[in-house]
Amino acid sequence: MGPAFIDIHIHGADGADVMDSSEEALRKISSYLVQEGTANFLATTLTSSKEILKEILKVVANLQNKDIEGANIFGVHMEGPYFSIEYKGAQNDKYMLPASIKELEEYLSVKEGLIKLFSISPHNQENLKAIKFLSDRGVIVSVGHSAASYEDVMKAIDLGLSHATHTYNGMKGFTHREPGVVGAVFNSDNIMAEIIFDKFHVHPEAVRTLIKIKGVDKVICITDSMSATGLAEGKYKLGELDVNVKDGQARLVSNNALAGSVLRMDVAFKNLIELGYSITDAFKMTSTNAAKEFKLNTGILKEGKDADLVVLDKDYKVCMTMVKGKIKFKR
Repeated sequence: MGPAFIDIHIHGADGADVMDSSEEALRKISSYLVQEGTANFLATTLTSSKEILKEILKVVANLQNKDIEGANIFGVHMEGPYFSIEYKGAQNDKYMLPASIKELEEYLSVKEGLIKLFSISPHNQENLKAIKFLSDRGVIVSVGHSAASYEDVMKAIDLGLSHATHTYNGMKGFTHREPGVVGAVFNSDNIMAEIIFDKFHVHPEAVRTLIKIKGVDKVICITDSMSATGLAEGKYKLGELDVNVKDGQARLVSNNALAGSVLRMDVAFKNLIELGYSITDAFKMTSTNAAKEFKLNTGILKEGKDADLVVLDKDYKVCMTMVKGKIKFKR
């Protein structure tokens, strides 16, 4: 038994997507997540139009921290639209643009304390201003889908950037002449680094390198999972984009780029154990670190904390998930 998992970067599961913009879709994702041991998550958006994103924010606001069927939605992770087109990955580049403070004010005004995490690329002045604006208002700002230089990212860190979106993926890599976004993530003690540990997005030894450099207290496992998670292989949608799921991988039909994942948090936990990390460290990277970063009253088994618990068998499969003292899944 340990603290239930926290997934701060998840787009969908069980045929539902946050971009469906419906309470039904969010409830479906929530119900699925407790089956993989997750008790808290951030509903994660994709790059889209302002109108669509505002509509999704309103839908999530209605369910934020409500006692629903499964895992608790403690807020929103906005992934985009202020990205570098060169590193768009599975984001829709037709909606990418420089950041606007006016637009950000509209997003934040939907509900105070709703947007918890905002992924952005610090490659221009508008985006750097946005990073300071968001950070000053208590939003955790993350570097993602970025062609920014090492110097750009370090400047952004001075302005309040403190997180990295799916480290290695969708960002300028490390070289000895230009350390890039990855180099800044490695070198800054202020950065909490996400990782998709499904063995497809990042080689296990590159995961080990990240943890060795950052330490087990500065790495958070995420799924970045899409609507196909938990379903059979085949054709699916990620926002407006067509995705083919085969051999455990989700890839865009248009260019074969990885498009999120079909990873489960219990599998990420098991992958950490198989890489040689202790159960304690695995729980840190799947629960405790996220709870600390987002100031949640959970992530550790201790008196006074929320009773968000997961019970795993000897093969690390989920037997039971408890959310705020209520059993929401039992195998």
